[in-house]
Amino acid sequence: MILGSPYLKDKLLPFTDWADLDLSNEEEESKEEDSNHFLAGNIPAREQGIIMSDAKSKIPRLEHLNEPRNIGISLHHFANHELMAIELFAWGILKFPNAGRGIIRGFLKSMQEEQDHFRLYNSRMNELGVQFGDKPLNRLFWKQIEKMQTLEKFTAILSLSFEGANLDYTRIYKKALEFHGDFVTAGLIEKVYQDEIKHVKRGLAVFKHYLPEGLDDWSYFRSLLEYPFTPRRAKAYMFYPETRIKVGFSGHFVQMLGDFTDEYSGRVNMSSLEKVGI
Repeated sequence: MILGSPYLKDKLLPFTDWADLDLSNEEEESKEEDSNHFLAGNIPAREQGIIMSDAKSKIPRLEHLNEPRNIGISLHHFANHELMAIELFAWGILKFPNAGRGIIRGFLKSMQEEQDHFRLYNSRMNELGVQFGDKPLNRLFWKQIEKMQTLEKFTAILSLSFEGANLDYTRIYKKALEFHGDFVTAGLIEKVYQDEIKHVKRGLAVFKHYLPEGLDDWSYFRSLLEYPFTPRRAKAYMFYPETRIKVGFSGHFVQMLGDFTDEYSGRVNMSSLEKVGI
């Protein structure tokens, strides 16, 4: 339903309606086929108005979050990320039916919380005069689908990288919103942060389960990423190492992630952080 239906209401189907998903062994092969059956051009079905595109939509600078509409536009970006995560977890459940019941239930729980996040963002941005679909919706996460064809790579990209980076972004935006006096939206961002901690922990548990003996965690992580996707995508332009320690990453991994740079590093104007007291 989440992948096959183009309607937003179906993608937000309550968790309890499909919590008893049958993952019996005899259905594994057909379920893996189904994961790609629902995709057209490596993206899921979307109704008119929320179709993903390559059109650009700039997110407002942090110092401009004193304007309600700019906050709404920022939440629009975040809501799109949540919807892509909902769809990708649904894809992962179908793609990896033999991952084990514990892992699948973790995917289901994370998907439920992503649905909650979308609803929170959508409600708040509506209050601020922005409707979902008012701005172009990128396919940032779905662009990586060809690089997520194993359970380990899926986890490394979605959970440890995209969700891992959100540990930093939620810290940044909460502080910026508090600076501008919007404690309502800052509280919402804090709720998302607390849930993201759980999501990344679930991903890290999968990662550690498959970590080859004798290989350090950073080297294994690097081996799961295919260029041009690099560890830079696993953090924001300001890195909060304490969040990764809280999740359970090793000190070595945190140090290496913090130090990592590639050709795209340093392109963000860091003066925005200073202008909101960060």
